[in-house]
Amino acid sequence: MGFEQSDHKIYGQMRLAGKLQKIAVDDVVSTLSPFSKFFGFVWKDGKLVRPHFQLTESFATPWCHAKHLSTKHCSLDSTMIFNTYGIITPRCMSCWKTVVTPKNFDELMTWYKIQNGGEIEFPSKCGIELRDYTPKHYGAYHYANSLEEGREQYEECKRIAKKYLSKKTADSVILKRACTEFEMLKGPSNCWFLKEEEEHLLALIDQFVEFPNINKNQDKNVGHPHIQMRWALWAHANGDWSYLPYNDDVPLFPGYVKYHEGDVNAIKHDIAILTAQAKHGHNPSMTDEFLKSLTEYSKMNNIPMKDLRTALGHDKMPAMGDVNYTQLYDVEPKTIGEDDVLPDGTE
Repeated sequence: MGFEQSDHKIYGQMRLAGKLQKIAVDDVVSTLSPFSKFFGFVWKDGKLVRPHFQLTESFATPWCHAKHLSTKHCSLDSTMIFNTYGIITPRCMSCWKTVVTPKNFDELMTWYKIQNGGEIEFPSKCGIELRDYTPKHYGAYHYANSLEEGREQYEECKRIAKKYLSKKTADSVILKRACTEFEMLKGPSNCWFLKEEEEHLLALIDQFVEFPNINKNQDKNVGHPHIQMRWALWAHANGDWSYLPYNDDVPLFPGYVKYHEGDVNAIKHDIAILTAQAKHGHNPSMTDEFLKSLTEYSKMNNIPMKDLRTALGHDKMPAMGDVNYTQLYDVEPKTIGEDDVLPDGTE
């Protein structure tokens, strides 16, 4: 590791005093260096900007957004500021979320229609929970700018959930503050506050970082079908079969044949005739009738089945072993009587 190649947190541990401390306070370039090092910002005309920044849309997300909250800057506040400096911004502290937890894919799709059908007008999103520290498969979030607004949204979501979702889901609706990650790393949300040095850093970011508001409404026609297909795949992966009615009761992927129950001889017989169908296109019923007739011929003429296989030119034993056709078809030996006509027409 070379000069100035350590993690930026290491340099935050330098013991500064006197004139150097005054210089360090004014060293905005070092203070805001993570924006350059990690997020691609460059200094231009005294500001940190993203060169050739273009607002693009990514559908590699588990969420379908019904409507964005224009006052939020989650990419800046959470992805950049909190993840880099561990600071919960005032915008985040004034973010309140009503959380609905659909119990399965079907309830998620129902709530999607509610969020996008006009019954809920406030900013919201819903989707699958991929975070391994969130112990649930699905989630729906509704955003407010104050506790009072959040309580109103909570009551509305609770009322609608009682109407359309299960009682258990409706009873589990909650109102929380900001992001789960913040409470995990900074403690209970009712104890959050900003230190003086954190306020100073936020003021520098506000002064020197040019960050466009990228809260743009999602293209529902393009993105939502793609995201919902991921939801169905997630449901299948987690054994949530409530997606089946959305797929005409057909599982997304074929299952497998089970052999732990049933008569072993009958299973071998089924494997043989179905393999003949797969390999040669033989009708299973016709193959079954042929084998039954062959078994009758074997018993009537006291000829072992393995000898008949030799006569047919197939001496190689199947890997799974012989099928006991006599036991399978339960054929009784036939005796030729005085009045019976032999196959060649003679008596």
